[in-house]
Amino acid sequence: MHIATDMIHGAELGKTPPPCPFRPDPRLLPPPPDAGFTLIELVMIIILLGVLSVTALVRWPAGLDNRAATLEMIRGIRYAQHLAMTREYVQGDPWGVVINANRYSIRNPATEAAPPEFVNRSLLDDAATTIAVAPADTALCFNGLGEPIALDGTPRATSVTYTINNTSTITVCPETGYVVEGPACPGT
Repeated sequence: MHIATDMIHGAELGKTPPPCPFRPDPRLLPPPPDAGFTLIELVMIIILLGVLSVTALVRWPAGLDNRAATLEMIRGIRYAQHLAMTREYVQGDPWGVVINANRYSIRNPATEAAPPEFVNRSLLDDAATTIAVAPADTALCFNGLGEPIALDGTPRATSVTYTINNTSTITVCPETGYVVEGPACPGT
């Protein structure tokens, strides 16, 4: 029975059948191309990346540090206002922002309670950053309504202005406690 099947297929016992006419002989195919990049291609890519990085560095906007310091200070002032409005406010026991040279703290000046992440905090972690306050008070406090007050609890009649690095100005408006970036309150 096996002899008949082998003869039908045209092969003799012990010999391999002829190759399939639809599959090419691998010895006749061209060799595969080498994988990877040439040295010239790699050098060109490195040069192109260098040119792009220099262009990006030259066009990078200036003043990002001052903007970040300004936004950090606004965030700190608003956080102090938030603490005053959400904690039980006791007359003479406000929450506020206290400036010490180039650092600020958010605390309750009467009890010295403070969130640990806002104690003696530096803007941009940079000793060269300056914070100037006008009027010359070093503390800006808020009552339970979010209004700016003095340490003795009396409402502030004038706005408080912070100047960061002599370039950016933050104003806290009297009566409302509105914090605005710029030298004046809206509507004045």
